[in-house]
Amino acid sequence: MKINLLTVCTDWYPLEYANKLVNRLQQVSQYDISNYCITDRDIQFAEPIQPKLPPGSGWWNKTQLFDIDGPSGWNLYMDIDIVIINEFDRIIDHVIHADKRDTITCVSDAIGWMDNKFSSSWMMFHRGAGADISTTFMADSNNIMKQPGGDQVWIGKTMQPKIEYIDETFPNLKKNLKFDLGSKTFSPLSSTHPVRIGGWQFPTTINERVSLVDCGGKPKPHELEQLDYIKRNWHDVRI
Repeated sequence: MKINLLTVCTDWYPLEYANKLVNRLQQVSQYDISNYCITDRDIQFAEPIQPKLPPGSGWWNKTQLFDIDGPSGWNLYMDIDIVIINEFDRIIDHVIHADKRDTITCVSDAIGWMDNKFSSSWMMFHRGAGADISTTFMADSNNIMKQPGGDQVWIGKTMQPKIEYIDETFPNLKKNLKFDLGSKTFSPLSSTHPVRIGGWQFPTTINERVSLVDCGGKPKPHELEQLDYIKRNWHDVRI
């Protein structure tokens, strides 16, 4: 079966991030994957989609994912600082077989940022779901981009699309490196969190059932070679 992988690579993110995500998903998934990337740079690993927003718009570019003229069929979106540890085809199967074409399937925000549950870090949706997100945003983008919290707070609190939280059924789909797996470095290094990077302590191993590790914020994957589960599944991924 065919799905589309959508990524966004703009501003300071190097293309290496999107390329590694694309290649790693192709390594672990049995799906026939077509790759699309919203980017203002020349790329070979995916079909480029020109951003509708000016440089520096950051996460607001994700509103374009819901453009009614976007790729047809089922779309999978992931932030490009997510590291794919294991396959998650069974979860893709679950979303497709549920066939809720008016629904955005996503994960809960790790910390409920600004009292908002919706996270745009991982999403699956059929073309047409959330189409009003794109049209509403583009009609008043200058004002909307002044609102605090970014795209996911605006989408979750203002637009309030029809949402299904997949982590309520599959809690090991995605874990946030800092908030789910790490701890702040206010105490001596422990046997469970023996690696200290950028003000955080991290474990050297994680639950083998976890499929994705979200490295949003800092440190980023390129700074995490000390962690074997990041090294094997990001640093060692060829592009």
